[in-house]
Amino acid sequence: MENKQHVVSNLYTFNVAAKRLSFTNAAGELHLTQGAVSQRIKQLEQQLGFKLFVRLTRKLELTEEGRRLYETVSSSFATIFSDIDDIRFNELTGELYIGVAPTFAQSWLLPKLANFQARYPSLNLKIRVKASYLDFHHEPVDLAIYYSREPQPDMHNEELFEEHLTPVCTPLYAEKHKITDQVSSLANANLIHCTESIDSAKYDFEWQHWLKQQTEPITPNANYYVFNHGEMAVSAVKNHMGVGMGRVALIQPYLDSGELIAPFGVTPADMKYLLICPKGMEERPRFKAFTSWLRNQFVEDH
Repeated sequence: MENKQHVVSNLYTFNVAAKRLSFTNAAGELHLTQGAVSQRIKQLEQQLGFKLFVRLTRKLELTEEGRRLYETVSSSFATIFSDIDDIRFNELTGELYIGVAPTFAQSWLLPKLANFQARYPSLNLKIRVKASYLDFHHEPVDLAIYYSREPQPDMHNEELFEEHLTPVCTPLYAEKHKITDQVSSLANANLIHCTESIDSAKYDFEWQHWLKQQTEPITPNANYYVFNHGEMAVSAVKNHMGVGMGRVALIQPYLDSGELIAPFGVTPADMKYLLICPKGMEERPRFKAFTSWLRNQFVEDH
């Protein structure tokens, strides 16, 4: 692509015009004439070989190609300007956009964020909660935290910490249903399951994994409740509805307070929490600050 300096200039003009969906407003922000903005957009369309805007009577709309390009360039320019500020002012400023699974966000991350805010007051966080994997190519996310067995291909993957599993219930439920430290006592329990496939799966994969590790034969109670959201499953356990499979990192505060008990042994989950980001992102100061803080929080928990 010829004349890269002009391409970059035109891309920035496009970024502002796409944000405003108005050549007139973009011209005001860029201190250019409307004609100059329009000319730059035409040049960029010629350089790229596809249309960026649909020019309607009184408004602009992005084409599908324009929308995809805007998602890319808006994130890129935000990163560039934020890094420039970091360099100029020698401190962590700007914004970090984080994708995270809902249960981890609610149970582990959110209660700790005030500590991060106090340590890095000039660094703003945007939290995007989504159970399935985020598409970094189409969503302006800097990094994501997911509970996974396998790394995500073509991305930078960094292990945060491993998880462990143990069945949990309330002291009242344990007393009422005679739940002891003997695995066979689970035959008296209503099991709480959390799985996305609630129509096809009786046991979620964490219960299955824990049960396979037990040497004692188990015949679980035929009664069960199934939820497709982790926080709902935990809430059901806290409301004396049964025994749920607890991820130790997430339910430790309830164990510490005595609200829940863990009558049985702890089993490695064969799963871990991974930090995932586009390659190169891991070298940025904001990423290093956030990941270092995450690890320190885990150490403090243990």
